[in-house]
Amino acid sequence: MAPVQGLLTREVSHAGSASNSARPAHATSLRALATVAALFALLASAGCVGLTSSTKPESGGSTSSQGSASIGISPAKIAFGNVVVGTTNSVWVTLSNNGDASATITKIAPAGYGFIYTGFVTPSAIGPGATESFPISFDPSSAGASSGSMTIETNTASYTVTLSGTGISSAPQISPSTSLVSFGDVTVGAPSSQPVLLTNTGNADLDISSVTASGAGFSASGGSGVKLAPGQSVTVSVTFDPSAAGAASGGLAIASNATNSTSVALSGTGVTTPTNTEHSVVLNWDPSASAVIGYFVYRGTISGGPYSKLVLSADTTSSYKDTSVADGQTYYYVVTAVDTSNVESAYSNQVSVTIPSQ
Repeated sequence: MAPVQGLLTREVSHAGSASNSARPAHATSLRALATVAALFALLASAGCVGLTSSTKPESGGSTSSQGSASIGISPAKIAFGNVVVGTTNSVWVTLSNNGDASATITKIAPAGYGFIYTGFVTPSAIGPGATESFPISFDPSSAGASSGSMTIETNTASYTVTLSGTGISSAPQISPSTSLVSFGDVTVGAPSSQPVLLTNTGNADLDISSVTASGAGFSASGGSGVKLAPGQSVTVSVTFDPSAAGAASGGLAIASNATNSTSVALSGTGVTTPTNTEHSVVLNWDPSASAVIGYFVYRGTISGGPYSKLVLSADTTSSYKDTSVADGQTYYYVVTAVDTSNVESAYSNQVSVTIPSQ
């Protein structure tokens, strides 16, 4: 702005001066106002008058844009399904920072009956590209459906994960592989055995305290004093060893904490040793390609079973001779292999033999 020159003047009238001429008393004030008006006009013409605003960077500073955090949550919805009361089902939740700035997890708060989380301390920072995981659990104390949510808060945003689950009552259940074990004809003095598989089909541990067989000539081994988790099984070996000719019947009694009842019936017929000793059946089979400790031979009088075990221990050979056959009777045979862990294979293909009549 150019300096102002020659505009600001002041006249003072001195009383009694001969050179002063007569003028109104307010002449000096008007002259001063005129001078100020001239000064304002000069300033305006120089461009220095006006109301303006501006933003300037601080000394040595510069403007820049900062990055932002973006949190991804997986899964965004959790359904725990059915959970037995007194047990816990957990699902892992992963937080991913997909942005280019660090994010701070300030709060994790589940809401709803039975929902809890552990293992993640807040506040906690997640850097760009980093992930953090923690479990959210459903731990029902009573039966019934539950729904809720989990709020995850950061220093910039808030997220919600929906939760659901159902508490169900504890109920161990027992299911036998068959409801009837039929031994058919069994020669007196030549006991026959058949397996019965007991499975826990409930949703809680099954405690089997005892398994016993009733009926003349029937006995059972295995399965007593066993605890089975849901889905687990145990094998009970049921044997029919008639002491005399004639039909016999019985049952398998299973004592357990199962909430359901079950029964297995037993039947068989004792027959005397055939008087005709001219007939016998010889079986041969290809040895197993895998490592086995022996073979079991089974025989039945009905095609497709049930079959009775002819040997009490695994036979190490790949052949068997059955001498306890009756004239005019048709027999059906199958073979199983037993591996080094005492696990028995499925039945082989079935072969049938009809003994000639006298």
